[in-house]
Order: sequence, then structure tokens, then C-alpha cells
Amino acid sequence: MEYDPWKTYSSSTDGLLLHATAVAVDGQGLLILGPSGSGKSQLAIEMLTLGADLISDDRVWLRAAEAGIVLQAADPLAGRIEAWGLGLISCPMLSGAPLNHCIDLSLMSDARLPFVQEVTKLGHRILVLPGGSRVPQAAALVLLVKNGFAAYD
Repeated sequence: MEYDPWKTYSSSTDGLLLHATAVAVDGQGLLILGPSGSGKSQLAIEMLTLGADLISDDRVWLRAAEAGIVLQAADPLAGRIEAWGLGLISCPMLSGAPLNHCIDLSLMSDARLPFVQEVTKLGHRILVLPGGSRVPQAAALVLLVKNGFAAYD
């Protein structure tokens, strides 16, 4: 079966329930997409140790708002993150944050300055960064979510 990062796991019409992980840095959300075993939770754990906040692990709600898409925790997994080899770990969490960036660990790029894929979901444009075969460092992603991309002059 082919991986579809945007497959929804709910019949709800007011949002998308994705197999994903979401963290926030300074209140700005990062959506981490990828198939099972690709390292979504591990990347999130590394970001949490650098000061990011957990929104949700394994399942994330995307809901449309006037200003864009909001990432929200999904029950019953709220407040937990899976650490491979350890199990579920309790973790403080935010109930939600605006989607600021998205990375897909299934999209491959060995380019130093990779392409960005654009998709439209819930009526809003989402820029998706490739995360494989070399996943960006958690520290670099914290800086990206916090400060954004620099302009090329």
C-alpha cells in the first residue's frame, strides 16, 4: 500500500485527522508527517528537549481557521509521546497552535537547499519540506519554526 500523508482517519467534515506528530516553538506549530517507523516521534522528542512543546503524537487534528490551519491534539493520545524501545511517556502539551511549517519524512531530497512542495488543505496553502533521506537536525527545525526562512538576496 502506498503511503498517503494526507489520509484522514476520521469522517468528520470539520477537519483532518492525520497520522502525524505536531510540536510548537514559541506558539508556532510544526507538523511532522511520515509513515510508521520513519522517526516522527524521535524527531519530536529531540525538539522537546530543546524547548519545543508537544501538541500531539501519532494523531493530529488539522482544523481550518480564518488565519490558516490550526494543529490540535487528538484524544486519547493527548499528553503522551511514544519513545521507541521505551513505550508511551507522559509529556506536557499544548492544546493547539497555528500551523507554521510542515515536514514530510517520506519526501526524499539530498539537495543542500531542497525544494518545497505546496499542497492545499482545508482551503489553505501548506508548504511541505522534504525530510528524507537526511532528516534536518531538531535544532535547525526549532530555529526554523521560531525565526522562519532567511531571504536570499
